[in-house]
Amino acid sequence: MFLKNIYKSFDGTEVLRDFTLEIADGEHVALMGKSGKGKTTILNIIMGFEAPDCGDMDVPKEISTVFQEDRLSEDFSAISNVCLMNGNKEIAKEILDKLGIETKKYVNTMSGGQKRRVALARCLSRRAKLYIFDEALKGLDEKTKAVAMTVIKEYTCGKSVLFVTHDINEAREFADRIVEI
Repeated sequence: MFLKNIYKSFDGTEVLRDFTLEIADGEHVALMGKSGKGKTTILNIIMGFEAPDCGDMDVPKEISTVFQEDRLSEDFSAISNVCLMNGNKEIAKEILDKLGIETKKYVNTMSGGQKRRVALARCLSRRAKLYIFDEALKGLDEKTKAVAMTVIKEYTCGKSVLFVTHDINEAREFADRIVEI
């Protein structure tokens, strides 16, 4: 997967200038940078929500993402939310169990941290060529964050990952390489 010499402006304001990023097969890359530096724009370009003004790119079609917002179906159970991406209930249950989530519990009765773990499980249950985690561990306490990081590593082993975070410790723990923008 690569983005090469990407430029992007919004209403005359340049957000990305000559940005290049390559992620090798199976590589875990952490993307870091201050707010407003273009991290979300990069993700939107990769996912096809935005087009670059110019530059070259080759990104897979099979992408699974955890957004900054959980984007869950509130009236569905945890397992139903996960199965929206992958109808395999065994995999869904396995991941939810590892993340400490009751499969039959309804999302609208969950805490923020529980919802975040359902969003993680949904992403991880899908087979993809690229996994994107956008501030995926925000709102989790340290113990839960450690469990979630272990599960993420397990299910993305050998897979390409772009992990966006503001936390240098998360980046160091997870990534093969850190890219600062």
